[in-house]
Amino acid sequence: MGGSVIMIRVTPENYDQWIAEHDGAEQDRLEYGLTDGPVYRDAKDPGTVLVQLEAEDLDRARGWFADARFKEAAVRAGKVKREIIFGQHA
Repeated sequence: MGGSVIMIRVTPENYDQWIAEHDGAEQDRLEYGLTDGPVYRDAKDPGTVLVQLEAEDLDRARGWFADARFKEAAVRAGKVKREIIFGQHA
């Protein structure tokens, strides 16, 4: 199986505030070749979330995180810790 994926471990201070911004940016992510995959909430810690994004091209996808729309949404999402992994399907 080929292709690229971005996995993001997200720990928002306010889940509802964060998910509203995440969902609201779906169309913007498409411009960077990013397709939303599942969003998982940790069974033991529902304040921790794992986001999966399918990427057409990792170099192009990285541009999303430098885009002003991402930065603005990140501010509106409130205090959020992110750990981002850029990977390839095995």
